Amino acid sequence: MPPRAHGARVALIACIGLTLAGCATQKPATSPAGTSTSAPPAPVDRSLSVDTSVAEASEDVEVERPDTAEPATADDYDWPDPEQDLWSQIRNGFQIDANSDRRRVRRWTQQFATHQRHLKTSLERARPFLWHIMQRIDERDMPTEIALLPIVESGYDASARSYMGASGLWQFMPGTADHMGLSRDWWYDGRNDVIASTDAALDYLDTLQRRYDGDWLLALAAYNAGPGRVDAALARARREGGDSAYWDLDLPLETTDYVPKLLALRRIMATPNRFGIDWPTLDNTPRTRTVKLPGQTELAVAARMLDMSEEELRRLNPAMQRWASAPGDGVRLLVPAAKAAAFRRELASAAPATLIRRNTHTVRRGDVLGRIAEQYGVSVAALRQANHLRGDRIRIGQNLQIPRTGGPGRPNPTAEPSETYIVQAGDSMWEIANRYNVSVSTLQRANRGVGSSIRPGQALRIPGSATPPAPSTHIVRSGDSLSKIAHANDVSIADLRRWNRLGANTLLQPGQTLAIDGPAPLPDFYEVERGDSLWSIATRFSMQVTTLRSLNDMSSGSTIRPGQRLRLQPPVSSG
Repeated sequence: MPPRAHGARVALIACIGLTLAGCATQKPATSPAGTSTSAPPAPVDRSLSVDTSVAEASEDVEVERPDTAEPATADDYDWPDPEQDLWSQIRNGFQIDANSDRRRVRRWTQQFATHQRHLKTSLERARPFLWHIMQRIDERDMPTEIALLPIVESGYDASARSYMGASGLWQFMPGTADHMGLSRDWWYDGRNDVIASTDAALDYLDTLQRRYDGDWLLALAAYNAGPGRVDAALARARREGGDSAYWDLDLPLETTDYVPKLLALRRIMATPNRFGIDWPTLDNTPRTRTVKLPGQTELAVAARMLDMSEEELRRLNPAMQRWASAPGDGVRLLVPAAKAAAFRRELASAAPATLIRRNTHTVRRGDVLGRIAEQYGVSVAALRQANHLRGDRIRIGQNLQIPRTGGPGRPNPTAEPSETYIVQAGDSMWEIANRYNVSVSTLQRANRGVGSSIRPGQALRIPGSATPPAPSTHIVRSGDSLSKIAHANDVSIADLRRWNRLGANTLLQPGQTLAIDGPAPLPDFYEVERGDSLWSIATRFSMQVTTLRSLNDMSSGSTIRPGQRLRLQPPVSSG
């Protein structure tokens, strides 16, 4: 299937089903949306957006009539000088029409104004990053409303991850991250790099607004649903002789609320006192600076040099996926601005050996990856990823870096521990144990009564400390075929089909992401599409219909309908 912008509703605050902004672990619903193969893929999964299931507001929610124009200024709010205050600079640079007479904008204004915790938390999280974001928006002369978009996307949580795979402030999906030049590997995920992902998001938004002749509402809608969806809606409107304005297009429900959410935030920020909100001030100076590392550096070592906790440093740099930066120089860390100069000096005087404790293995005759992995207690997949290996081929004399496990530098510190796995077709106990970096005996002890024989759809408990390395991926390009991709990555076509759940007649689409050394992650949820049946969904995700019914508390007589959300994995246990 081509890449999709998956919509998902997330509750704004605790009283309506709390999710995101600090709570990005709760699984939201999805709303798949296809994109045109001739256009860039839609970059984001909306599973970290504000909940769209808000009750319809009555026409008299606010004291003025719905058609009353929005005040141009807020004389009752004492805004600081824009040169001194970042939020004032943003307010001073608004360019998008407020559309304050739109009912959806008013409804979301009321929602944000009456449930302020999400907004206040988002504004607090923005503090270390906002100066950098505004610098880049200002350089491009873009509407400053865009600085508010991460509130809608992620609650300004740079480490936010959705169950569909979107990540970062701007919620990039893997395929679009690759398309926009955000590098991702075992060590680093550019989607969680605030500076790099902001550049990519603004580049993409700028491309979209030019595509739609400067119409920012259409550009924002395309950022959410994908340009293919917006193009199709525009074509449909023209065929039917209707208006081609954003407000009149037939778009997914989530996209019809996406733009009003941003405009509601704009409306509140224009006149915060009117809505009972005390908008904070923020000095128009950088709170963080980037520092270039001279070579691979442990984050714990960097944190000691900065006199801060490793946890604090990781919060500023969630793109760092492991206990250290990637091998080589050129990696940049975001650090407190007041400590940047001293940190640079200390790095310059430090011996390379003091920055990283290396654990390497020199390949000898007879060595194979599986045996080396077992010797050091790591998975084969982790060994491949740490050394940028596409297959299992190694050569005598080659030095392999052994990834560290456990402790403060545990692999993928930002990922949630996974405790349950649904067996898929072709799985074996050995493969599952290897994928999750545990031994077969440990896996069997955690699943008493389970031997070496397992069946698709069976639920296996994974020891809570284990986290599976993400499979390496390949982004399909024009002219690619399964045969060519399989040959280049030293795997079989059958494995590629199995890992990516591809049917015999499935056609590859440019921009599609394929897992090339292990199964693509099984989503937690699936949104039913027209023509689906429980049998077809169960077959697609290599599980039994009875398992699918059990996961969703469905009886044998239950039916499904388009738009319904089905659970594909058991809920993650926090205990």
